[in-house]
Amino acid sequence: MYSVLIVDDEKMIRDDVYGLLSMEESLELDLTTAASGVEAQAILEKRKIDIVIMDINMPQMSGLELYDIVRERWPFCKVIFLTGYSDFDYVYKVHKHAKYVLKAEEDEKILEALRESVEEIENSLLLERLTDLQREQQKKPLLHERSMFLRELFEGYRGLSQLTGELSVQLGINLDPEKEVYYLLLRHEAWYCENYQEQQNSTQDCYQLLERYFLDFMRGAFFEYNKNYIVLLLQPEKLLHEETIVKMLAGAGELFQKALKKNLGRTVSILVGERPVTLSQLLQEFIGICDRMIWLSGEELVQEGLQKEALAKETLPEHKKQELMQMLWRLEYYLEGMEEENSLNVLRQLQTELQSVKSMHDLFALEAYCTISSRLIGWIKRLELHEELAFRVGTLNLYNVSMHANWQDAFGYLRHVAESIFSLKNQSVEKQTEDVVNQVKKYIVEHLDGDTSLYNLAEQVHFSQEYLLRIFKKKEGITILQYINDLKLAAAKQLLTDSELQVREIADRLGFASQGYFGRFFRNKTGLTPNAYREAEKRKQ
Repeated sequence: MYSVLIVDDEKMIRDDVYGLLSMEESLELDLTTAASGVEAQAILEKRKIDIVIMDINMPQMSGLELYDIVRERWPFCKVIFLTGYSDFDYVYKVHKHAKYVLKAEEDEKILEALRESVEEIENSLLLERLTDLQREQQKKPLLHERSMFLRELFEGYRGLSQLTGELSVQLGINLDPEKEVYYLLLRHEAWYCENYQEQQNSTQDCYQLLERYFLDFMRGAFFEYNKNYIVLLLQPEKLLHEETIVKMLAGAGELFQKALKKNLGRTVSILVGERPVTLSQLLQEFIGICDRMIWLSGEELVQEGLQKEALAKETLPEHKKQELMQMLWRLEYYLEGMEEENSLNVLRQLQTELQSVKSMHDLFALEAYCTISSRLIGWIKRLELHEELAFRVGTLNLYNVSMHANWQDAFGYLRHVAESIFSLKNQSVEKQTEDVVNQVKKYIVEHLDGDTSLYNLAEQVHFSQEYLLRIFKKKEGITILQYINDLKLAAAKQLLTDSELQVREIADRLGFASQGYFGRFFRNKTGLTPNAYREAEKRKQ
């Protein structure tokens, strides 16, 4: 999905370009229009735009002035100048970063420039693969120290008073501890299944993308909180409105998600703090923020405001205990990442390995059981599944190992609890997806003549545009734009057949910007003009 902003002070040109692009369903465009540079600037303050198509010569604010704002707010945005001027010198100063199409040229020229811009955006997501030597040269000696300090700060092992200005400079923490920070929390797949070198390369690529999309326009630092979470702490270089900065961060997050998937085949969910906070506030609420991310799917991006068990030891051989400890360690990460298949596989292995332990007083087995049950209790609490699970799995058994006949039974029970938790969570996510899609469909039907842009629909359900587009297409089998166009076409056919409304009135009732745009839309879909279709239907009666 690509968000496109069309800016021109001439309504007829805006409508023509809008109508032309709205029929490019294969590109999944989210279209918005503005009648002036000032109006466009207001839109750019509130949302990420991928491509701007604009006139150069406009009152109040010229296209060249608006261009500078576009580059500042959305540095990865592509610009296409649509102008009546054939004077190349007029556009020369921006030719490196923009395209231009003369208004007198054919529609295909606009589409060609648009497709080229989309291709450039896709290509910009790709990382230039580094050689082993380059990777060694790019390693940052302070990164480990910086990450360790910040991680210990967030875990409560260090006090905020230790983050002095001098230490910030020393560790390369490019933040002013006295000022508020914007924060993002990224939850990604654990990469421990890769070998060491693959893991190092993946991590370095991920860090390279973080620097590209976040630290190019803000100063700050990021660190790996654990194998599942990366925390970004950022402060703006320029004085901008809070809402604008948050929108810029969310937009950068969407690009990061795309680039990570394209380069590494990885998914990441992102939570963007909806306002800046003091570091003290963030430290107090951090665990609550992590808990909120439990509900996010692999590629979700949301904006939201604020909110360790030990493994132990004791009749198994020492080497076996070490193997089982490794298993428990993996299980911790699998459960933290809510990886269903991996979690259940490890629980099956533990059940098999510990069935040889005959004594129910074995301290190693007992502590392993308590560690896992404690983690599962934590999930039941976080996901608020107490009532659903109370009688389904007998949650009291989680607290009392003596109720189990043997360790095989005990760990089989833990696996059953885990299966039930995953099942209920999946049902909840599926229901949430269905409810959201139904809510969007209902809104579209009720506002078919109004604003049904993807941006507005996403605002209605408080989801990111990318995520909404994805779940809608997954459930319905078509894009949102196709769904809207199908509804409008069906409604248009019915009104042409069953009413005496003029074509102009039908176009207005269905939310088309002009009768001409409606005519082009209808002819493109049916091969007939609206009037020809009406006459053909009358002859059938």
